[in-house]
Amino acid sequence: MAKEELSFAQELPKHVEIECPVCFNILTDPHLVSCCGHNFCGSCIERVKASNGSCPMCKEKEYQVMVNKERLRIINGLEVYCSNKEKGCQWEGELKNMSTHLNKEN
Repeated sequence: MAKEELSFAQELPKHVEIECPVCFNILTDPHLVSCCGHNFCGSCIERVKASNGSCPMCKEKEYQVMVNKERLRIINGLEVYCSNKEKGCQWEGELKNMSTHLNKEN
């Protein structure tokens, strides 16, 4: 999800990488690469591997990609306001619950 679409209820953690260095959005389905330890959206790193194979950060050609469950928990736990806040919605909660809230709201 694009950062511009999110309104955070708390300051984003500066010590934790939550932005994909490929699409520059909040990590979606975070994947960790073994070569340099950076995180990417799952779809971004798979697209990169399919096109040229080298890591976008360190340019290593040989690396493993794995789901980063710890990073997913951190991102899902970020406090956000409803994307309809400007329309008067007062909901505030964890990012992982926003889609459920939006489905109920519509």
